[in-house]
Amino acid sequence: MKNLSIKTLRAALVALSCILAFSCTKDDKEEPHASTGAYILNNGAWNANNAGISRYDFATKTLTGDAFATANGGTALGDLGQDILAVGDELYIAVNGSQTIFVTDRDLVLKKAVTASAGDAKLSPRSLCYGGGKVYVTYYEGYLGEIDPKTYTVRTTAVGPNPEGVAYVGGKVYTSNSGGSLYGVYNNTVSVVDAASFKETSTYTVNVNPQALAACGQKLYLNSYGDYGAAAPKVQCIDIATGTVADLDYDSPSAIAVQGDVLYILCGGYDADWNPLPGTVYRYDAAKGAKLGTFVTDGTTLPQAYSLSATEHYVWVGCSDYKNTGDVYAFDIKTGRLFDSFDSEGINPLKVIE
Repeated sequence: MKNLSIKTLRAALVALSCILAFSCTKDDKEEPHASTGAYILNNGAWNANNAGISRYDFATKTLTGDAFATANGGTALGDLGQDILAVGDELYIAVNGSQTIFVTDRDLVLKKAVTASAGDAKLSPRSLCYGGGKVYVTYYEGYLGEIDPKTYTVRTTAVGPNPEGVAYVGGKVYTSNSGGSLYGVYNNTVSVVDAASFKETSTYTVNVNPQALAACGQKLYLNSYGDYGAAAPKVQCIDIATGTVADLDYDSPSAIAVQGDVLYILCGGYDADWNPLPGTVYRYDAAKGAKLGTFVTDGTTLPQAYSLSATEHYVWVGCSDYKNTGDVYAFDIKTGRLFDSFDSEGINPLKVIE
């Protein structure tokens, strides 16, 4: 890979960071919601204030673009939509550049704008998860936040530098600390925070520049970007019961997502100009720790594969060139066959939820 300027690389890293998808035990899940469609969060372009949400209808295979703005009188979502999370009948939308988490109903009508600060500085939300009746969020400035869904109040605690992914397992909250704000100086830890005391109690040492976290039972799966040089990207498994960290054998992983007991891994990497290459999605038995082979069964190719999401019915791959509206491919989660592909009507389709 050729050298990039620090400014360009930082911009690419912000656009590339994928929210961590996660799976909780039954006790930690939000109330079930009957799904008739999906929400596509478009990350938008760096400093362009053009993040957005599109809505997709399963029955008609139709897309409604810019649905957040339509539901809120033309109000834009903001700069760099980073993650979206469903908790019962509410949606939480983390907008990193705008330093706000928007809480809406299922029609995307705004209920609350949640912000947090450290001293006089506002914090920039990254990834979201739900567990133990709370919503958790990583803030890039080095904090984990806990949001009470009843009052929307936030408490924060310090974790490692520039945390990205977040997951909740059995009364503990885990953050992957990338250290990505300074090019070439990356962190390699996962913080463990006790949810009751809300203090960091320990850390795991992992591959440099860790990103998304995905939980399955007592195992945490992590993808990391490496240092874009000697340290390659990796997918790793943290066994909470034993405290061990093990590498999974996948080349050029760029995103992960868990649905049920299956871990989905997007591999492909990037070219010399930081453009995503064609991607391949693999399946891995997250509970038993065994490879299950490739996921797509009908020969569909995934050009410029950028992001990965897994929901109850479909596995979603977002494809992007960072300049034009992206494409989304939806595959039947049971068969691996293409259900539909469509223009996301936004730049950088980053996350899909039902």
